[in-house]
Amino acid sequence: LKRVTLELGGKSANIIMDVADLDLAVEQASVGVFLNQGQCCVAGTRVFVHEKVYDEFIARSVEKAKTTIVGDPFTTDTQQGPQIDDVQFNKILNYIETGRNQGANMLVGGNRKGNQGYFINPTVFNNVTDDMTIAQEEIFGPVMSVLKFSNIDEVIRRANNSKYGL
Repeated sequence: LKRVTLELGGKSANIIMDVADLDLAVEQASVGVFLNQGQCCVAGTRVFVHEKVYDEFIARSVEKAKTTIVGDPFTTDTQQGPQIDDVQFNKILNYIETGRNQGANMLVGGNRKGNQGYFINPTVFNNVTDDMTIAQEEIFGPVMSVLKFSNIDEVIRRANNSKYGL
């Protein structure tokens, strides 16, 4: 037998409860989505947020995305570099457009940064529903989908409702 590691894809869920430290939750959720430009199979791109803290979480996440430094990955202050190639770049922009067309509310980002390279500004959507493409398919890019929930049983059921089983 040969030992191997498989990159299987995913649509990982991140659950933010109403008792969470919101500063820490926003920071960790942002890292979970935007680390490595979102090009990570374990990126927590479905961010489920309890209804009691949803609006505040959204506001803070938008501000965090706005202040993220996108650019040359060899510059020390850069927080997010480019997508891997033009195919992935265009695929991500198509997912963003699909999210908007299906009724998700894009609050920040969703566009190319500059006019060279494959840079996409960190993107945050709210009013995302479980059946939307951006909540179901792996985007593999800097796109956060924020979904509201009311109780723990509901969010566990919804978080586990993924074709990836992750």
